[in-house]
Amino acid sequence: MRKAEYDVLIIGLGMAGASLAWHLSKRGLKVLAIDSKPWNRFGDKPCGDAISKDHFDDLGMPYPRGKELEEEVEGIKLYSPDMKTVWTVKGKGFEIDSPTYIQRLVKEANEKGVEVLDLTTAMKPIISNGKVDGAILFNRRTNETFEVKANVVVDATGYSMSFRSKLPYELPVTELLDDRDADIAYREVLRTKDEIEDYPYLRIYITQKASPGGYWWYFPKGPEKVNVGLGIQSGMGYGNIHDYYNKYLDYYAPDVDKKDLLVKGGALVPTRRPLASIVWDGIAVIGDSAFTVNPVHGGGKGSAMISAYCVAKAIHNAFEINDFSARGLWIANECYVEKYGAKQASLDLFRRFLQKLTDDEINYGMNKRVLREEDIVEASSNGDLQLSVAEKAMRVIMALGKPSLLLKLKVVAEYMKKIKEAYRNYPNDPKDLMKWKSNVDTIISDFTNALGK
Repeated sequence: MRKAEYDVLIIGLGMAGASLAWHLSKRGLKVLAIDSKPWNRFGDKPCGDAISKDHFDDLGMPYPRGKELEEEVEGIKLYSPDMKTVWTVKGKGFEIDSPTYIQRLVKEANEKGVEVLDLTTAMKPIISNGKVDGAILFNRRTNETFEVKANVVVDATGYSMSFRSKLPYELPVTELLDDRDADIAYREVLRTKDEIEDYPYLRIYITQKASPGGYWWYFPKGPEKVNVGLGIQSGMGYGNIHDYYNKYLDYYAPDVDKKDLLVKGGALVPTRRPLASIVWDGIAVIGDSAFTVNPVHGGGKGSAMISAYCVAKAIHNAFEINDFSARGLWIANECYVEKYGAKQASLDLFRRFLQKLTDDEINYGMNKRVLREEDIVEASSNGDLQLSVAEKAMRVIMALGKPSLLLKLKVVAEYMKKIKEAYRNYPNDPKDLMKWKSNVDTIISDFTNALGK
C-alpha cells in the first residue's frame, strides 16, 4: 500500500472544509484535502444558501462574485402562523450559489499549494497511542487504497460525520447527536411565474402545523428564482417531510412554476449547541459534523466558516509550538466559543422553547408584541433574552390571560443567561473538559424540567 505524509489532512470540501483549505493555503503547510464527490459537485448540498455579510468581514473571507452571488439580501421577513403579523429584521447578507463559491475557494487553495483529490473517501482512521495520526483513503478515480499520515486530521464531512464516527468512542469529539436535536430539511430551487415581490428579503414562515419544530423558508435567488423548503424536528414521529412539502407548497410559494425545477434535495441538520470540544489529540472537527449550525434558524454556512477559521488558527499555533495534542490545538475551542459557541448554546435553549410553543401562542406573542423585532435581533446576535423584556411581557400576558407563555418566557430568559455564563467559563485546560461538560448537561436538563411540556 502506498504511503504519504502531510501536515494536515482535510476530509470533506463543503463550506467548512473549503474555508479551512483556503485559510491554510496561506500558512505554507503541506495540506491534502479530499472529498467523496467529483470536483464539480464540491459544496453540492441541500441548504438555504444564505450567509450574513458580517461573517465574510469578520473572517477575512472573499465576498461571492459573478455567478457565485445570486442575490444581495437586505433582511428577513418573519411571518406568524396566521400570517397576520410580519416582522422585518434588517441585515445585509448574500444568497449564494454554494457549489460555485465553494469550488472557487478550493481552486484558490489548490493554486497556492493545497493538494486536492476528488472521488476520495476516508475508509478508517489511523490511531497511535490514542492520537489520530492519519487515515486510510480510497480514490475511486484511480481505484487505489493508500495510507496518509498527518499531524492533524480534520473531519469536515458534514451531517454524515463519516470520519469521526469511526474514532474510538472515548475521544470527546465522537459525541453523538440526539435525533430530537436535529431537523430534517428539504428544499427545491424553482423558477417563479412572475417577478418576486420585494425579492431582496428572505421570508421565514413559523408554523407548527405545516412544519412542526421547524419552519418554512422562501429565499429569493434573484427576481424570478427561489429556494423554497422546510425543516421539521427529527425524532418526534411527525411523518414524512415530502408529505408536508407537497401539501403546503402552494400555500407558502404560490408563485413557483413546479415544472421549472432546477435543484432538489434533503438533508439532516443538527440544531443544538456545538461539540463540547472541536479538537483533541491530532483531530479537529468543523462545520455540521461539529454541530455548528445555528439552532434557531438552521443556517450553517456562516458558522462553518467560523469553525474553519478557528481551527486554522489552532493548527498554525500547533505547528509553531510543535504540539498536536488537544492542548496544542485548544485555542480552536476558545476561539469558537468566543465568536459563536456561547451564543449558539444559548440559542439551543431558545430553540427548545420555540418548539414547545403552539401556533396560538406564537400568534399571540407576535401580534401583541410580547417580543419585538429588536429582541429577536438581540437574541440571534448575542444569545441574550433580557429579563427586563420578560418582566414587561409578564404584565401584558397576565392581564390578557396567557400565564403559560409567561412562565415559559421567564424560564428561557433565566436559563439562556445561565448557559452563556457557563460558556464564558469554558476550561482553558483539556483535563477540565468533562467536568465542564457535566455542568452544561445539568443546566440543559434543569431547563428541560423547568420548561415542562
